[in-house]
Amino acid sequence: MKRKINKKLLMFVLPIFAIGLVVAAVTYYAMFSTTFNVSPSITLSPGCTDDIGEVFDGEIVIGSECTLTNVALTERNLVISNDAIPEIEVSYKGTLELSNKDSSWLPVGTSITIEYTIVGDSFEITGVPEGYTAIYYKDEVVGLEGRIENPQPAISIVEVGNLPHLDDANIDELANYCAEPDNYNQCKGAKLWVVPNADLTDSTLNWANMYDYYYELDLIQYNAEGEIILSPGASLTITPVYEIGAGVTGTQTIETTIA
Repeated sequence: MKRKINKKLLMFVLPIFAIGLVVAAVTYYAMFSTTFNVSPSITLSPGCTDDIGEVFDGEIVIGSECTLTNVALTERNLVISNDAIPEIEVSYKGTLELSNKDSSWLPVGTSITIEYTIVGDSFEITGVPEGYTAIYYKDEVVGLEGRIENPQPAISIVEVGNLPHLDDANIDELANYCAEPDNYNQCKGAKLWVVPNADLTDSTLNWANMYDYYYELDLIQYNAEGEIILSPGASLTITPVYEIGAGVTGTQTIETTIA
């Protein structure tokens, strides 16, 4: 026996059921939203883009310096790369100021400025005064707390590899050269010194004449793969250098990327 369905009752029940579903779908205890504006952490100084004009194959062309600034509150891991053809070798140079220091390690007297490789196939330094040698000085083994009582050896910059070395205490969690009394631009990194040739025997320094040394006024980095760490608030000025191979012709546009 077939059961008759009350169509009027069905038409009444279905809308109520639908309304119930809608109410159940939007029921919640509480809600909130967050709005923020994201800004780039790395800024570039004006004039980074060059149009050098006519050059010739076999020449070394120096581009305009470009300053990268980390405006964020935390450090940034950067990769500096370019899209140059294999026949054009590109490196990036920086400058470092050094000065004599007193027994409290505060700068005194006149300073000198050297140029060094930040990114490139090999680490090179120019601008070292005659009669002096540039060295890499890292605090290792004894750590930061024992570096004055236990002077470390001078390290030749010839084939030194990426700087700083992984066992350099100046990159560990205790190192912070942005704080007093150093107030450096970069909080962690490698120390470059320029010392008189007469005070350097192999890797041993004559500390009796330490006041004649030129000490770093900031920490540096060198990385053949372009991997650079920029401290919060720090700036890094790079100058691109293009070595054009023989036989290269035509318009060449080389784009440097900061990733």
